[in-house]
Amino acid sequence: MKKTPLSSAIALAVTTAWLAVPARADNIVLNQWYTGSFGASDTPLQGGAYTLGQHGPIEPWPDFGNAVVAPNPAWVITLEESGTLTVTDVETSGDRFQLFDNGSPAAPATSPFWPAPQNPGQTSPGNGLTSNPVPYAETGVEDINYALGDANYSSATFLLYPGVNVITGEFLGVVQYGDFNFIAEPVPEPASLALLASSLLGFGLIRRRRA
Repeated sequence: MKKTPLSSAIALAVTTAWLAVPARADNIVLNQWYTGSFGASDTPLQGGAYTLGQHGPIEPWPDFGNAVVAPNPAWVITLEESGTLTVTDVETSGDRFQLFDNGSPAAPATSPFWPAPQNPGQTSPGNGLTSNPVPYAETGVEDINYALGDANYSSATFLLYPGVNVITGEFLGVVQYGDFNFIAEPVPEPASLALLASSLLGFGLIRRRRA
């Protein structure tokens, strides 16, 4: 078939547009806990694990799941809409982290894990930092949900923007050579939030009637 100037122009435009799209390869999936590791203070967060975290909250509530080993060295998450990244220390308390999204400090966000028995974690003070921990107050705890609900452990939730999010981080704690857990979640759609709210209202009415 003979190509017309118009068809050739369209083919050229499509090829140019395809080449202009930056290459990416996501290595993080939503709704899955991952375990990363770290060494001395002020060193980058890495993939791999010393131990695997267990029993972390996932969506839809009230499900729980265990962690898998995180890849190395950066974590790529592509979203059509906004999402969240929740990070927590495990095992010995005292580790603190700073997270970066595409090179900039990650912005704080509301935790997606509520209500009980899912623990929402602690609040970030900003600048990509997780909460301020209490060193050596707890030790040997590998349960993600327990760590999220314990203020001795450093944790926080951060905003993920629509598009490609390349997540990196730094270890700032005093307890050297350990591991941490993180999970990426989509922001619940308004319809899902409404359904959750109505369910909680129903539970409340049932409890009130029984009382």
